[in-house]
Amino acid sequence: MSKIKIITDSTSDIPPDVAKKHNIDVIPLNIFFGEEKYKDGKTINANEVYSRLEEGKGPWPTTSQPSAREMLEYYNKAFDDGYETIFSIHVTANMSGTVNSVNLAKQMLKDKDLVLVDSNSVTHGLGIVVTEIAKMVEAGKTKEQIENVLNDSFKPNARVFGVVDTLEYLHRGGRIGRAAKVLGTLLKMKPILNVKDGVIESVGKVKGFDEAFTKFVDMIPKVFDNLLVETVWIGYAADDTNAAKLYDAIKDLPNTPKELKLYEIGPTIGVHIGPKSMILSWIGDWDTDWYFGK
Repeated sequence: MSKIKIITDSTSDIPPDVAKKHNIDVIPLNIFFGEEKYKDGKTINANEVYSRLEEGKGPWPTTSQPSAREMLEYYNKAFDDGYETIFSIHVTANMSGTVNSVNLAKQMLKDKDLVLVDSNSVTHGLGIVVTEIAKMVEAGKTKEQIENVLNDSFKPNARVFGVVDTLEYLHRGGRIGRAAKVLGTLLKMKPILNVKDGVIESVGKVKGFDEAFTKFVDMIPKVFDNLLVETVWIGYAADDTNAAKLYDAIKDLPNTPKELKLYEIGPTIGVHIGPKSMILSWIGDWDTDWYFGK
């Protein structure tokens, strides 16, 4: 049986203690405030980024993928440590150039067993996929078994569903036009977002957090009934008040999964969706009608 290493990037938003527990290496993406460059989770943390966003001072932040050279450092260390196979599982190529950096690094390691996985997901959707694969490694599953589960089950069914507090960050990131931003702000509408096929799409809007919260609570029992793994993460950006309220509302349902966790959304994703956003992530089925009740 080959010795397998799991590597991902910081858009997975896996808490450091979880990554350490499951022997997952996390490669940081870059965050820029003008000319200032930071490494996600290394030289700047989520609190610092969200504070700067809320202050609204200085240049608007941008993000970029790690370089192929940085990727190589992680891969070479893993191979030097005796790992025979690396699964490098990353944010969808539709949202980041990280996969391109992996491909460049892979060309320099042609004699090594480096498996590149475009997760088709992001943030906690990616994080759950990575941690569940790490659990398979711990359980002694083979490379072939892991590849089959990734391609046939996890990638097609990794879900990220959420609500953002304001349209400002989506507008600045080019996700919506100015007219939609102004109208949404005037009506106090909050967009409901879904990650599908590696793309963030808006599946509707609600009038304020109270309506969003009620619909989340109504939807979640159906989500729990259709899980492929017993893991669901509730994510929050900067302020966990709403997410903690949701956790309390669903933690004792008859079909609550074994692993229901409340984790922060990291700064690389946070700069694009903004503070006070809330997401639900899982691996399993989902239908828009479960939320909107059509």
